[in-house]
Amino acid sequence: MSTEPQIAAVALSHSPLMVGDTEHRQGLRFRDGMARLKSAVEAFNPTLVVFFGPDHGRALTGIAPCFTVVESADGYAEWDLPEDDYDVPRGTAVALGDHLVAAGVDTAVAPRLRLDHGFGLSMKDLFGSIAAVPVVPILINCIERPLATAARTATLGAAVGEFIRRQVPEGERVLVVGSGGISHTPPSQPAGADEMTESERQKLLVEQLAGAAKAINPEWDRQFLDGLAGTEWERLAELTADDLVAAGTGGAEVRTWIAAAFAGRGPLTTVAYEPVTEWITGMGIAASATLLKS
Repeated sequence: MSTEPQIAAVALSHSPLMVGDTEHRQGLRFRDGMARLKSAVEAFNPTLVVFFGPDHGRALTGIAPCFTVVESADGYAEWDLPEDDYDVPRGTAVALGDHLVAAGVDTAVAPRLRLDHGFGLSMKDLFGSIAAVPVVPILINCIERPLATAARTATLGAAVGEFIRRQVPEGERVLVVGSGGISHTPPSQPAGADEMTESERQKLLVEQLAGAAKAINPEWDRQFLDGLAGTEWERLAELTADDLVAAGTGGAEVRTWIAAAFAGRGPLTTVAYEPVTEWITGMGIAASATLLKS
C-alpha cells in the first residue's frame, strides 16, 4: 500500500486584463474551462498547494535567481488583488529548500516576498482568495537573464515532486500548480520595467494592446499543449531558448508548466485553449488525470 500523499497537477494561463471583463464577454472557452477546473479542484480538496509562478520585475529587483523558494509572502496590491498574507507553512517551505539543495538543485530561499499577479490571479481564480489554502510558492525567474533551461526547470520540478512524495505525510492531498504563459509579449515589461510605477505599467499596457495582441501564436501554443498531453511529454525538457522565441517574451513562463508536469510525474491533458486578443495571451489550461477524475 502506498504511503505517499495524493498528488494532482494543473497548469494554467493568467492575464490581468481579464479582471476588467466584469461582464464575462471575453474568453468564453477559457472561462468555461476554468469553471470545470475549479470544480475539479474543489472535489480534490487540496490540503497543500505547491505553486510554481513567475515574477514580473516586482519581487525580484536587482537580483533574479533562477529559482526561489518563498518561506512567507504577502500579495502585491494590483488588478483587484489584496495585500493579504499567503498561508505559507514555513516549516514545509524550509524543508523544501533544504531538500532541493541536497538534491543538487541550486535555489535561493526568500524569508519573505511580495508576490504579484503571477501568483495572485490564479490563486484567486482557483480558491477565491490568496489565503484560502496552505501554499508553498516557488518563484521561477521568467523575465531577467539568465533564464534557467527547460532541462534544469524539469530537474527542479522532479526534485519538488520527490520532496512531496517523501516528506509530505500520507493522507495529504497536494495540488501542484504552474501559472503563466502561454504565448504573449506583454508591453508592460520593457527594459527598466522594475523602475516604473504600477500606474505607468498599466498605462503602457493599455496603450499598446493592439500590437501585443498580434504576438499570440496559436500554432505554437497548440503544439506545446499537444506535447504536454502526449506520451512523450518529458521531451519538453529538451526545449531550447530558440524554441521559445516564437511564443514571445511571455512565453518564457511555460517553464512553470514544465515544472508542474515533472513534479506531478505525468502528462497534463488540455482542458481548454483560446487565443484571447483582448487579454493579449494564448489562454490555456491543462491538468493531470488525477485531478480530472476527482
